[in-house]
Amino acid sequence: MELTFRSIVIKGLEWADKTYVDNGVLYVNKKEALLACGEYSNIDGIDLHIARPGENIRIVPVKAAIEPRCKIGDKGAMFPGIVGPMRQAGTGITLALKGAAVLVTESNDIEAKCRSGAILDMSGPIAAYTPLSQTYNLIIDVKVNQNVMSKETLSTDEVCRLAGFKLAVYLADCCKDDVADSEKTYTLSDVSEDLPGVVYVMQLLAQNPEIIDFHVYGQLAGATFIPTYVHPNEIYDGSVTTFLGSHCTVSADKQYMYEIQNSPVIEELYKLHGKTIKFLGVIVHNEVLTLKGKERASLFVKNISKALGAKGAILVTEGHGNPDEDIMMNVRNLENAGISTVIISDELGGRDGRSPGLADWVPECNAMVSVGNMHELLAVPKKTNVFIGNENSMEIVKALVDKDPAEKDLFFIEIKDIPLACAQAGISNLSARWI
Repeated sequence: MELTFRSIVIKGLEWADKTYVDNGVLYVNKKEALLACGEYSNIDGIDLHIARPGENIRIVPVKAAIEPRCKIGDKGAMFPGIVGPMRQAGTGITLALKGAAVLVTESNDIEAKCRSGAILDMSGPIAAYTPLSQTYNLIIDVKVNQNVMSKETLSTDEVCRLAGFKLAVYLADCCKDDVADSEKTYTLSDVSEDLPGVVYVMQLLAQNPEIIDFHVYGQLAGATFIPTYVHPNEIYDGSVTTFLGSHCTVSADKQYMYEIQNSPVIEELYKLHGKTIKFLGVIVHNEVLTLKGKERASLFVKNISKALGAKGAILVTEGHGNPDEDIMMNVRNLENAGISTVIISDELGGRDGRSPGLADWVPECNAMVSVGNMHELLAVPKKTNVFIGNENSMEIVKALVDKDPAEKDLFFIEIKDIPLACAQAGISNLSARWI
């Protein structure tokens, strides 16, 4: 499987009469972009906003972050099963607008059922904790319908998810005839059999029917999903998609679509392929609630890894609590099968860093990369020049911390409320030290 990846680096974002790129600036026709988002009867409307790095803008909640991408030519599909046709992903030519992102938020939600914290400041003290403060963001603001939200949230989440992916494809598609800044081809070429084979085990959270989490080719990775193998090129082409539903309360360690599209782990494994390792590919593994379901999924992960000839595995989880049992079960089964493991995880160490970081641990887990303690406190300015999203969700974020800093114009939040601050797939810069 061969994927040619073209990139256009975005250095600015402006409204214009048509959508195109010129000298690194992405110009967007707002009317066309709104039409690209789609029309939906169960919401009160959609608006679009621009947020650039360094601007005094706050967005709450950030429910999705997607890098604009599209296919060029007739091979493959972008986000197959979601907005693209059910075709093979990971082949042909893909265009990405690097440095740009489509963000999704919601407003008009009086009861704050869209209670995912996900506070994003484009400047100030917490901006450095997320890569999304460094991207040129086109924000979809979904005006929710209170009558719909009072009965259920899933259909509103579905609107947000579809609108985000549709707009991401539209933006890139309008620029597919522009000259790319770089081009790279990804393929798992044949390499020496003497090199140790390594798999990437990607855990997918899809436990709550009220949360739209991970989909694989458009199918929810829920209780009936069986762990399976996917080529890393398929990941780059959006075969695995994610979205933070209304009932998601943590954003720092969630695998936003932007992180999956720019997976540092997959990129590094590609770099090492043929040099020090043989990159075998990705195993996607669903996290379910039942013990039997976890045991079944872990058995499949072990069997697939062995069938591929793996000698090593890098594992990432999604969420905490019972998902910690999934990753530890995988570690134990893989290690006992002779496959060395390394996990990447953030920690729930408490505000003093002294609480157990994970809900479970096994002796076989002897190698871990920490991506930070999500319970640490950060001081945030109370006011910004521009607020986009839901003010009531902001009140929930503030209510979770029962003390204030000495400075009157600041308030405390936990790192867990900053999107991608403790990203378990490796896109963040935080870690933790032993005390």
